[in-house]
Amino acid sequence: MKKKLISTTYLKEATKYQVKFYLDEEDYYISVKKLIHITDKFIIRYGIVAMDDGYYVIEIIPKTGHQAIRIFLDESKNLIEYYFDIIKESGLDAETKIPYFLDLYLDITVLSNGETHVIDEDEFERAYKIGDITKEEYDLVLKEKDKLLTEIKNNTNKLMHIDYHKYL
Repeated sequence: MKKKLISTTYLKEATKYQVKFYLDEEDYYISVKKLIHITDKFIIRYGIVAMDDGYYVIEIIPKTGHQAIRIFLDESKNLIEYYFDIIKESGLDAETKIPYFLDLYLDITVLSNGETHVIDEDEFERAYKIGDITKEEYDLVLKEKDKLLTEIKNNTNKLMHIDYHKYL
């Protein structure tokens, strides 16, 4: 299982950036990353650029629950993609006081046109086979995947409806 701090995720290619944290929201932690300069564009399916100079990456991590969301926006703050991580838990890292989550490998993406993809299934299965996640965690992921896909289809996912523009 991978522990991810929201201060460092999706910044590997960034040489200059700004990060803002909002830790006092009642139900979730938020980070907003403005990418000022990156060395390589981050390209997702169909040649869509998800990260480039001037783009934004917003991460919303609920204080309870098993979904975290990353929202990719272009330089004009237009939605590119919602990226969900299915997680075991979240909290504030004891040492850094930065929000983190424990990633359970399976992810779901939703493009701005509504197209949805389940990704990293091979990584998820491999993690289970080598004992990096337990049977209980494996079952949790499958249940959460079905729940999330239903919420996306019915447009009822709470994280997708947070007014993230007010943090930009």
